[in-house]
Amino acid sequence: MSKSRFNKKEPISNKKLIFRIIFILLITSIVSIFISSIYIKKIALNNLGEDDAKKTSELVFEIMNTKMQEGWGKDDLTQILKRLEHIREGLEVHSYRSEKVEKIMGIHKEDKLIVQNDPFIQKALKGDKQFLILDDGSIRYLYPMRVRQECITCHYNTKVGDINGVLDITYPPSEIKISLDMLISYFLIFFVIFILICFIILYFVINKKIITPVNKFTKAIHKISLNTDLSKRSNVNPGIKELHILEKHFNELLGKIKYYYDILINNLYTDSLTRLPNLVKLEEDIKKNEYNTLIIINIDSFKEVNNFYGVKVGDTILKQIAMYLYEKTKAVHEVYRLYSDEFAILTQEKISKNYCLDLITSLNSEFCRYQDTDIQIQSSLGVVYNAKNRIIEKATIALRTAKKNRTLYEEFDNSLELQEEYSKHITWSLNIKESLEKDNIIPYFQPIKDLKTGEIKKYECLARMIFKDEVYAPILFLNISKKAKFYPQITQRMIKKAFEYFEDKPDITFSINYSIDDILNKETTNYLFEMLDNYKIGSQLIIELLESEEIQDFEHVKMFSKRLKEYDASLAIDDFGSGYSNFSYILNLNVDFLKIDSSLIESIDRNENSKIIVKSIVEFAKNVNLKTIAEMVHKKEIEDILKELEVDYVQGYYIGKPKKTIF
Repeated sequence: MSKSRFNKKEPISNKKLIFRIIFILLITSIVSIFISSIYIKKIALNNLGEDDAKKTSELVFEIMNTKMQEGWGKDDLTQILKRLEHIREGLEVHSYRSEKVEKIMGIHKEDKLIVQNDPFIQKALKGDKQFLILDDGSIRYLYPMRVRQECITCHYNTKVGDINGVLDITYPPSEIKISLDMLISYFLIFFVIFILICFIILYFVINKKIITPVNKFTKAIHKISLNTDLSKRSNVNPGIKELHILEKHFNELLGKIKYYYDILINNLYTDSLTRLPNLVKLEEDIKKNEYNTLIIINIDSFKEVNNFYGVKVGDTILKQIAMYLYEKTKAVHEVYRLYSDEFAILTQEKISKNYCLDLITSLNSEFCRYQDTDIQIQSSLGVVYNAKNRIIEKATIALRTAKKNRTLYEEFDNSLELQEEYSKHITWSLNIKESLEKDNIIPYFQPIKDLKTGEIKKYECLARMIFKDEVYAPILFLNISKKAKFYPQITQRMIKKAFEYFEDKPDITFSINYSIDDILNKETTNYLFEMLDNYKIGSQLIIELLESEEIQDFEHVKMFSKRLKEYDASLAIDDFGSGYSNFSYILNLNVDFLKIDSSLIESIDRNENSKIIVKSIVEFAKNVNLKTIAEMVHKKEIEDILKELEVDYVQGYYIGKPKKTIF
């Protein structure tokens, strides 16, 4: 056991502290009362006793003086004194003559002997009154009797002020007559002093034992809270048991916070699957150096690997690739996992194109193994050398270029074309954001004509962006909005404005473009059905689903279609004929309209094959009770052909351009 352990005081509890304070105050009170009683007694004996003795002596002197003027002698005076002693119990009175009085009245031998042996009487004969407290507590007062004018008649050898003799008065302290007012005054003074003493004691004890430790502990907590270093601990060591326990638990809490904080930081910077540093860590590490070289590697068609082998196999492959890259480059580089199938390598070392080519070639030559199956993967690599800013963006652009060009390796350069593309993306992202903030994403309405009746009772809602008084079509901003994460907001804005516009037009049917991404986005889909609940115009709505987009989660789309039908809304397949043209899934989705792809329509008047395909689509639609809509009708000749082929509806610039209103 350490020495400090022995020296460390055991903290005291509040209960014990309060008990001690009360006990100390009680003892202090008793001692104070005892001391004050002794002091009051002393005051009474000294001040009050002396005053009482003086008054008694003066009274006796006046009696003696009066009787002496009447001619009384020594014996007569003695008799008077004896009577006074009898009246006041315990009182003894003696008188002694001075030498001048003895010359006239004679010497009393017995008294003379007493005077010669008593120094106090001798002092009194010189004019000094004597107040004595004897061993038994009795009061003795020696009162010098001075000559007055009327005394000179008999004592002719004296003058006024001389000492004629001494009165020696003795009586017990019980005979002292104390003034009640004085006694009360002394008691009040004592009581006030006692209260002040108690308050001071209480203040200093509480301040030292409670307030000061609490203040120290509070300051320690405040200091630790301001410090980001969670390894700091409170070390006040307060003497109060409760504060000691509180400090102990506080330090334990700090320890737990630091433990979980370290785990949180580790998870923040570490990929949970591969245990490699992640994108957040990469961004932090890039800031540490002015110039960096960054390689980004992406596994080609990893989605297909997941779909074919399963997610468990896909995770195994990712971990094997992570280990391979780590072992391959750990000597000089740091490896990161950015996204599901994307890795990065950061270095400040000088590396060459051959290094990158060797790395990606060797990676692609490796086989990932799961149980007894060898799986070969192919990857693409993008690199930016010795870059100062926008490092991740530049390496990503290089990687995207490699995948687009189907090459193993691409290096970022500052060509005008690449810079312009990047700048365009940033600019359009900012423009889209501003347009959303200013509510400048609005629908334009393009008419859809019924070829049988010639009426226009349907309109397609097309998104337009108004920016600086210019109107922009979706082709200019929609793809960028998806990359910039603004696409769901645009869809929701279109739904809201279309519903508001057609709410009071019950005879008009309107269509809204809806992508697979919109269906899979819970927020957007929930918003659509919430609007259907609020506006009650489901029978007027047509949802146009792009057929050109790959439907991977068919069951999800099927559930969306089923729910849509509950509101009496219709479903159309847009751009039919441009994508997979899977007739079976169209039937399973309970589709109402097929919108024939514009590439087949715009050349139908001069391309016989397009005409044949359109005819087949129309016949199929009729057989399964679907309506057809032809887009891109830009002249009368095309409308006539479509009417001949018995297409149900047509739209295009010949029918009408998109406008802000339908009137």
